[in-house]
Amino acid sequence: MHAQPESIQPVLDLDVERQLRHRMAMASPTDTARGMFFNGALEVARALGGSEAADRCQQLIGEKRFIDFFNYPVQDLLRMSLEVVRTVGPRAGGGAGVLRRMGIQAAKDFLASPSGKTMLLLAGNNPRRLLNQLPTSYRTAVSFGERRVVWSVADRAGLFVAQRDFLPPAFTKGLLQGVLEGVGVRSVNVSGRPTGMLDSEYEISWE
Repeated sequence: MHAQPESIQPVLDLDVERQLRHRMAMASPTDTARGMFFNGALEVARALGGSEAADRCQQLIGEKRFIDFFNYPVQDLLRMSLEVVRTVGPRAGGGAGVLRRMGIQAAKDFLASPSGKTMLLLAGNNPRRLLNQLPTSYRTAVSFGERRVVWSVADRAGLFVAQRDFLPPAFTKGLLQGVLEGVGVRSVNVSGRPTGMLDSEYEISWE
């Protein structure tokens, strides 16, 4: 069997740095994310590499501080993510692992935000209701992309579909895992595959 040419490999098969650079190139200044995602990325850098690593990542963007509920260009978040991966990835099991951890941290911070608290209130402790609410609630934190949930026959499984999403797949996997674990769901499993250059779908299951 011949290897698939690199130029047409799906996004999830590309290395993390290329994923991030590709997304930076495609994002526009009007594509934004809340400051809490930036602060979460810095928290992961600090946890894995210490204050110096976090300071280096923040200085790259040129902001003295990020306000959780302010909007900032997602290009800057991707640039910061690339620096976090470069700085702490080698000691943390690679870039995909770092991005997934960033996604888990983003879920924690989002659930603590007003939008996240409202989502939890509406969903109660029901994972299906929570995932049904997630696309609408998450839209308050980012200005880009469309997301929806498609349920399977199984009670504890579904498909999360993301289109025009600038955040890398490993990040989104961590986010979905973190949201479910945030309401006490156990044995969460998230796997993903690309359906386009900025489109992916994620199979989610839990016990």
